[in-house]
Amino acid sequence: MSNLKEQRLKEKLDLRDFKLHALLEVTRAINAQTSEEELMQRYVDALKSNLGIDRLVLYASDLDGTTWDLLVAEGTDANWQAKQPASFFEALDLDSIGLAGALAGDEHPSDVVVPIHQHDEAIAVVLAGDTSENVRGVSPVVKHLNFLVTLTNVLVVARRNRAMVARSLQEEALRRELELAGEMQAMLLPSDWRGLNLDIAGHYQPHTQVGGDYYDAFSTDGGSTVMCMADVSGKGMSAALLMSNFQAQVRALFQAGNQPLEATLRLLNRRVMEIARGEKYITFFVAIHNADSDCFQFVNCGHNPPLYLSHDGHSELLTSGCVGLGMFRDIPSMEVGDVKAVKGGLLCCYTDGLVEQENDHEVPFGTDRLLSLLRHHKGQSLTSVNNAVVAAVEAYRGEVPRLDDTALLSIRFSHPREGLA
Repeated sequence: MSNLKEQRLKEKLDLRDFKLHALLEVTRAINAQTSEEELMQRYVDALKSNLGIDRLVLYASDLDGTTWDLLVAEGTDANWQAKQPASFFEALDLDSIGLAGALAGDEHPSDVVVPIHQHDEAIAVVLAGDTSENVRGVSPVVKHLNFLVTLTNVLVVARRNRAMVARSLQEEALRRELELAGEMQAMLLPSDWRGLNLDIAGHYQPHTQVGGDYYDAFSTDGGSTVMCMADVSGKGMSAALLMSNFQAQVRALFQAGNQPLEATLRLLNRRVMEIARGEKYITFFVAIHNADSDCFQFVNCGHNPPLYLSHDGHSELLTSGCVGLGMFRDIPSMEVGDVKAVKGGLLCCYTDGLVEQENDHEVPFGTDRLLSLLRHHKGQSLTSVNNAVVAAVEAYRGEVPRLDDTALLSIRFSHPREGLA
């Protein structure tokens, strides 16, 4: 009798040592970044070869909890392995351990259903059983249930943590890429207007790290000044990449200044079609000012109409133009506008993220509010004017998220040949 007790005690100690060793080995394999396939095989070996739990089905949910992945299908037939989890998961009680017999039919390859939880959320489910008909006493799956739960918990939580780390690294890499793209995009926007015979100031606030708005002002080889603003349809990296390419095209075509404005824009339209392949379009406003003239020509290619405010307070929206660039292979028609730009006249170009920004009553900021702010520009620097406009829009939207990228370009004209003095 004493020998029998000693034998049973030894068996218990050996079993305890095995379980501790199995947990240690799985943990070491996890830390060693062992492949998922090998981890699952060690899991099966620990339960099947040593404990007699030879029917195992293990499902684990993804990080979003939207799909379930089949990780283990041991001791089951091909029909079971081919089943979609969505077809039977509704029948499972994922709140507590239950008997598989509660499920209809003999197709269920287990004796118990064991849900695994993390933060009160079911992240995995084990369907476990044994096929031995000669087992005396307690079934292995019931006898070793606590160990089954512990081992499965260690495995699926570690797998989940791996996925979370991988996602975090991916998101951080993407965030850094977008941050660098935003920095590069900001470098493309001019900030030093010295050398131009105009008073100019710009402001840009992308909706995310990168955006599809753009403004510029530069001199042509013939001595004229080109002023422009554009907005690519859509948002994000694709819009930013198209805009950077578009900026280079604008500079190259306009700086030569050897074609009429309409001909240059028709060529630019074809370039946009070649680049975007009809999947995106660009709204564009461009004006050309000659230092020896008191007028500037402009074309509005489907863009938000800029405001021109003369020194006496008269205002007009600059609408003459054509459709957006890249909408058609050939622009159907185009109208070139002219504006008399006398001393003190102010041209304000903007994108839809400014005037279409809504407040909490879903009312857009609008051009009337913008015009009211611009009427008080006399005696103020254009940077101050732009700052006042941006502050007013921010106050207007309150807690409402920004609608889109916001770009603002203000130009104040001096008298011909007078310069900025």
